[in-house]
Amino acid sequence: MPKVAIATPEKAVPVPPPAGTGAIESRALLNRPVDPIHLVMHRMEPAATATLRGDPSDLALFVWQGSAAAGGVALAEKSSVVVEHGASLRLTAGAQGAVIMAFNVREREPGAAGGGGHVHVLPVERVPRTAALAGNAGIGGALHADAGCPTCSVWLHENSYAMADKETPVHSHSEDEVIFVHTGSIRLGNRVYGPGTALAIAADTKYGFFSGPDGLGFVNFRARSPTYTSGDGMTVMDEAELWRGLLGRPEYVEPVECPGVST
Repeated sequence: MPKVAIATPEKAVPVPPPAGTGAIESRALLNRPVDPIHLVMHRMEPAATATLRGDPSDLALFVWQGSAAAGGVALAEKSSVVVEHGASLRLTAGAQGAVIMAFNVREREPGAAGGGGHVHVLPVERVPRTAALAGNAGIGGALHADAGCPTCSVWLHENSYAMADKETPVHSHSEDEVIFVHTGSIRLGNRVYGPGTALAIAADTKYGFFSGPDGLGFVNFRARSPTYTSGDGMTVMDEAELWRGLLGRPEYVEPVECPGVST
């Protein structure tokens, strides 16, 4: 794939919706053959249901707007679910409908770690979260999936900046990643991109960005545990170790009761 690809919501491509009931509109921000990570937006009308499958790989779901329920668990905005490969989950949209962002890799690598077959549900109130990451007021962080599950390897975290023009210095990560802007905006050079924008960044690509004039909030997906390297190469960090040390590990709601659906 290109080192950096930008997908905006107005250019999202219609794709077949998942099986379910009620009105569901599905659009892919990233699903080309050259995209190692795929990202699909499912816009569900109130009370619509969708069966989402970990196929062909572990599927990470993020409730962007509205609310949903899974196995009797209420999922407000900024809740998440991991549907491992081989598992399925039925979601029901709440009274205001729901917009669900679904991340997974294009194909599962042969012999990839993780046995699959499980579902991990993380309501927003259980997400390890802070508004002052590492003591920095106005810089938030949250950890949804830390790539440390014995049966799956996905990574999903959030960052937020309450202030405008906050710089994230040039750096790189050891894994392909997708950044999805859920609030505020992100500035790349002279261009500003608002909510609904996805950035696909290839592994080991050096990049940096600024928060927009109204701050920035985003969620970041990777298929495996990443390593961070500063732009000058002087700082190398195990991100899983760093984030767990700052926030602790996610504690999922399990088991999930989903009649007729594999968990």
